[in-house]
Amino acid sequence: MHNSKLIALLKTFNTKELREFKDFVSSPFYNKNQELVQFYAYLKKLAPDFSIKKTKRENAYANVFPDQPYNEKHLNYLMSFLLKLAEKYIGLIKYECKGILPDYHILISCVERDLPKHYQNRYQKSLQKLENSELRDANYYYQKYLLSDAADQFFQNQKLRRFDKNLQYASDNLDLFYLSSKLKYTCEMLDRQKVLSADYQHNMIEEIVNYLNKKPHHQHPSIDIYYQIFLTLTKVNGETHFENLKQLLDIHFNRISPKEIKQMYLATLNFCIRKVRKKEEKYVKEAFDLFLKGIETRLLYENDHLSPWTFKNVIKLGLRLKQFDWTEQFILTYQNHLDEEFRQNALNYNLADLFYYKKELGKALEYLQKVEYSDVFYALNSKEMLLKIYYEMNEEEALHNLLASFRVYLRRNKLISDNVRLPYQNFITLLSQTIKSEPGQRSFVKEKIKNTESLTARNWLLQIYKDFK
Repeated sequence: MHNSKLIALLKTFNTKELREFKDFVSSPFYNKNQELVQFYAYLKKLAPDFSIKKTKRENAYANVFPDQPYNEKHLNYLMSFLLKLAEKYIGLIKYECKGILPDYHILISCVERDLPKHYQNRYQKSLQKLENSELRDANYYYQKYLLSDAADQFFQNQKLRRFDKNLQYASDNLDLFYLSSKLKYTCEMLDRQKVLSADYQHNMIEEIVNYLNKKPHHQHPSIDIYYQIFLTLTKVNGETHFENLKQLLDIHFNRISPKEIKQMYLATLNFCIRKVRKKEEKYVKEAFDLFLKGIETRLLYENDHLSPWTFKNVIKLGLRLKQFDWTEQFILTYQNHLDEEFRQNALNYNLADLFYYKKELGKALEYLQKVEYSDVFYALNSKEMLLKIYYEMNEEEALHNLLASFRVYLRRNKLISDNVRLPYQNFITLLSQTIKSEPGQRSFVKEKIKNTESLTARNWLLQIYKDFK
């Protein structure tokens, strides 16, 4: 039973939810089977760890029904129905948190039951609740649409022959909800396509862009922000849109839900990171400042933990800015903000990176050899760093072996998008040519390094030629 869907779900319950679910199971409206009440009372005592021994099927059954022989079919029945109740409970508490969504269904019920006084009282309270919120994101437009829809249904129910504005409001707010949501999903698809090979279809986006160009929505924060993100992702020179985007994020920081503002923030950061990879050095400080603000506001935290990729990116930027002491202190301080599952791997990789930048190559190699390639980016970054270390330590055999295996890895791994793969392929090719080049060929290879558009570690390769001289 320990690995069952029921126990997996109950493990996610906090203390308040465990207590509330007890009342939920005990409610005759949702459950009239007292055996389920007894069964949950036993499981609740095992929270939060739900030990393997005490959740063993025979042990659990014996504790709930001490005077009965073990009955596998009976236990399966109890587990199945308790799981259904638990799923219904989490659905209901999520529903209750959805702003005026519960109010909307009450309003529609009042309309259907012909209760105008009840409707009017509830409508005013719902409208006030919505307008008292500072948020102006897609969910706000959706809820405005729902209220306008309810108001239109109420008006129709009165059978009055006069103009009513709520039909127009419903249509307008549905448009705003659609525009914000469509731009959001389009931006997310475009952003992912920069990293992974994904064949997304961007339906109707041309029509939306044409519409927005004719009728800007500067009164609607989420639409304006997503449109600027879209422009940074699709325009060759997105610098102006990036500046607009930063400004809009500052202005509307508290008007977008935390979950959505985080996605907007990450899209802004990704723009900077892509610029940094193209060696546009001014974006190193831009990205660094954005990351620090995201950490200070805890916007970039996930379930109270710092993402290992956020951790890595801040460190890489700190190293690029040559803030070695600050970076070391950041690693030691913020490692404890990482989820324990990822902490050791992140610590090993980033300490390796720190020592590499400080040219303590032995220490860098020591930590790098402890890194597990649990993610494609750990693999790519670690292999690149290993190549540099082997070259700088004159480990020729190890260098040539890694060049060959890295080339095969890039060719065979289908999850790596062309945009990510190409800089590493070019790096391998140009490093190989650099090693093999005769003095008379070196200026030719150097020009290739300068002119290759998509290339990782460009400055490092160019430094090799200075060392040759």
